[in-house]
Parts: sequence; structure tokens; C-alpha cells
Amino acid sequence: MKYITDAKEAKQIDNISINEIGIPSLVLMERAALSVVDEIQKKIIGKLKSISKRNDEIKVLVVAGMGNNGADGVAVARMLMHNGIETDIKLVGNIEHASDEMRKQLGIAKKLEISFVTNIDEKEYDIIIDAIFGIGLSREITGGYKEIIEKINESKSYIVSVDISSGVDASSGRILGIAVKSDMTVTFGTLKRGMIMFPGAGFSGEIKVRDIGFPVEAVESVSPKAYTFEQKDINEMMPQRKVRTNKGNYGKVLVIAGCETMCGACYFSAAAAYRAGCGLVRILTAKENLQVLKTKLPEAIIGSYDEEFEDGIDFTPKKEVEEAINWADVIVIGPGLGKSMKAKILVKRILKVTDKTVVIDADGINILAEFIKEGECSIDSLGTNFILTPHIKEMSRLANKTTDEIKNDMSYFVAAQAYCTVVLKDARTVVGEGRDVEERKMYINMSGNNALATGGSGDVLSGIIAGIAAQDREKKPSLAAALGVYIHGLTAERYTETKSRYSMTASDIIDMLPQVMPK
Repeated sequence: MKYITDAKEAKQIDNISINEIGIPSLVLMERAALSVVDEIQKKIIGKLKSISKRNDEIKVLVVAGMGNNGADGVAVARMLMHNGIETDIKLVGNIEHASDEMRKQLGIAKKLEISFVTNIDEKEYDIIIDAIFGIGLSREITGGYKEIIEKINESKSYIVSVDISSGVDASSGRILGIAVKSDMTVTFGTLKRGMIMFPGAGFSGEIKVRDIGFPVEAVESVSPKAYTFEQKDINEMMPQRKVRTNKGNYGKVLVIAGCETMCGACYFSAAAAYRAGCGLVRILTAKENLQVLKTKLPEAIIGSYDEEFEDGIDFTPKKEVEEAINWADVIVIGPGLGKSMKAKILVKRILKVTDKTVVIDADGINILAEFIKEGECSIDSLGTNFILTPHIKEMSRLANKTTDEIKNDMSYFVAAQAYCTVVLKDARTVVGEGRDVEERKMYINMSGNNALATGGSGDVLSGIIAGIAAQDREKKPSLAAALGVYIHGLTAERYTETKSRYSMTASDIIDMLPQVMPK
């Protein structure tokens, strides 16, 4: 598990390391600069040498602001010069506002007669190092700063950003008017939210996280709220399978899904729940889907919710629905369900469940949004046993906000909106625990790729989450949701190792699950 910090948390780690633990800021700065130089040497200068450029033929420009990020950049210039690489410095901003560390670094650079330039167009540089703004930037970039960033972006140079791309909000990923379009970002200590959340992720290039000596004690005392998984976390966090067990030990999932024209959504969710490891899956679907599902998924217990309404719609589900609810450990409702009166009655009944995990997806979310709009319920009325899996548009309906408002601060909308777990699906899916959870955490997913942008992908995700949740009912629903999202993403990574990302289907996601799940 890796921590991901926002701007405030990253500053707190820095402050504790320097002012409480006593590590001099210049020591951390030297280590930061060394890490940037190391990445430049490994990733960039090596490539330039491969096309027959010697060290003394490589030209580097450091564009430095007046804060500590700029001071890092000046230190980088000094170290590159020491390694025999021609390096210039372009200062941006009012020297009278320079930080103490920046003044010290400038003094060293001037004594070593490092070249300072006034115009970045004076030479053609192979590499430009962006050290204008760090993680503390919160205002829109205008004036001379905007002009210099435009010139950097227009250059043909390889661009490296120090800690974060200048112009990217470190907490949300929002672009503050304009931002440097980096090829690589070398960041210190932890990932920053803004560089992995969109649109900031699109400006960060390849991200390198370097250890510059922040003590573990400093990081743990801050306890950053956001985290992401690594491959090794699956084996540690997935429910363990014991030797002497049976299907009943791994939980029962009820899938209420599929109207008469949407059999596939129901199948994808149910099949994924099985592939994720649950013991039994039961399906309630439209009667038109029964024969297909019996053929496609003979492992499942299959029935129809239509039988509940044979005597007309009286707004009270009868025997089979109630029996299935009581039978289940986890319930999925919504994939392909449609928005008919039957569907609304079923969703209304499931909203009353309090003693088992409920995953609401797709049409279930759209129906919930209608209930909220009509004043019949609110997101706050959902307990901690609920997991909602909206995409951006569905979240805009639930929260009564525009899609742009949701996109600009996804972390807020998963963390502040509900007591339930929210899985906000996007290129960087975010999972937020309910707001009454003590020391609430937020998972930001970094697995997967755009091969997952295919019909039925979300239906598969709902089943994976349910299948994991069913196996360990003692753990928080948010953990099952985060693991499900991570594993869902891994299927696309594994698939595209040998196949085209244009070709992946929902069935392929299910087929890849055995390759990414723990052995």
C-alpha cells in the first residue's frame, strides 16, 4: 500500500521532518536535487548519448521560481554542471520574495559561476527542468509566469518537473489556468493526489517517487488520508481460503439485474462474483432471460422477479424476493435492470436492507437518483452497508451537480457526500469510505487502462466487489470495493500485455480474473 498526499499533508510531513525531528531543510533539498539528477542521468541523458551526444554537447535549462521548489532546481543545475553537463538557469519572479533556501542556493550557484539567462529562447535546449512552482500553489497562473510556461510547452525539449508540474493543483489535479506539460515528474516522499488525478495526471508524464529521507515517523504521524494498492497487497488483503472449507464458507451473492432486453448485464455481474471467489450466486432477473442464463451460467441459482408481479403491481415484493434477500450475504442490484415500475419497487425494497452489504450499480443508481430528486430519500439515509458505484454522469445525478463540478474534485464527492461507500468510476476511480468512519480513508486506483472503456465493464466490477465482500463479511465494505476496483484494473493490464486494448470486452475481463487473482 502506498500513501498519496494532498498539499497540506505533504507540507506537514516536511514540517515535522525539519522542525520537530530536526533534519536540516538543506539536507532534504540536496537529496531531492540528487534524486532529480539521478533520474535525468538514467532516463534522459543515456538516451541522448545513444544518439552520439557527449555530456558537453547536452544543454539543460532550469527554470526556477523564488520558492523552495526553485531552490531545488538551482541545486539540480549545480549538480548537473558538476557532472560536466552545460546547464543554464532562468529565474522567474521577484528576487526580493525569494525563500531563505533559494537565497542560499543562488549564492552557491553564483560563486560557482553557473550561467543565468534572461531569455529561454537564447539556445536550443535538450532538457528543460521545471522548478517554478511546488505543491503550495493555489492561485491561477497569469502574466509572466503564464508566458514562460507557454514557451516551455512550445519547446521541443524533454521536460522534467521537480516534485509536481507547475500549474497543477497538488490536492485535486485541477489546472490553475495553465500548467507545464511534463514528460517526467520526479516527486519526493509520496505520490501527490494532483499528479495522479485528472486532468493533472495528463500533465505529469512518467512519475518517479524518490525517497529523500522523510522519516517514517513523520509520515505516520500525518497519516495521509489517501492510498493506493500494489500487486503484493492482493495476497495480503484478499480473504484467505482455508483447507477444510465448503462453498458456504465463501458467502452467497444475490444479483437482482437484467430487464427483458438486458440479459448480458445480469450475466456479467453474476459470473464476475463467482470468478472473484464467492461460494454461491443467486440471480433474480426478467423471465425472458432465464433460459439464456441457465445455459451461460449453470453454476448459478436462477429465478425471476417477474413472478412477484403476476397478480399486478401492488408495491410489495412477495415470497421469492424476500426469500432471496434473507438467503444472501451480499446483494447486487441494478445492472441492466431498467427503470420500470417493477425495477423501482425492487430498488425501494433493497434500500431497506440494513444487515448485509448492498452494491447498487447502473439503473439502480439512476432509480436512486430519481428517489432523491423526488424527496423520497437521500444519500445520507443509506447506511454504511451500502456501496454505490456511479460513473461521473450518475454521480452528477446523485449529487445534483454538473459533471464538470464532479470531475474538478472527485475526492470531495466520494468523501463528503454519504455514510455509505462511494466508488466514483473514471480513468482514476476513487473509493471513499462513509463519512462517519473514524479516520476515514480514500482509495485512488492506479491500475488498469482504457481497454476497460467497453460495454459491460461496470457490470463486471459490481460482481467482483460483491464476490470479495461475500467472502469476509467482517471487513469494511470499502475494502472490498477498493480491492475490486484494483483487481478489475489489473485484468486490463494483463490483457494488453499480449492483445490490443481496442479489442477487450466484458467477457475478456471475466476471463482474465483467474490470471490476476491470488493463486
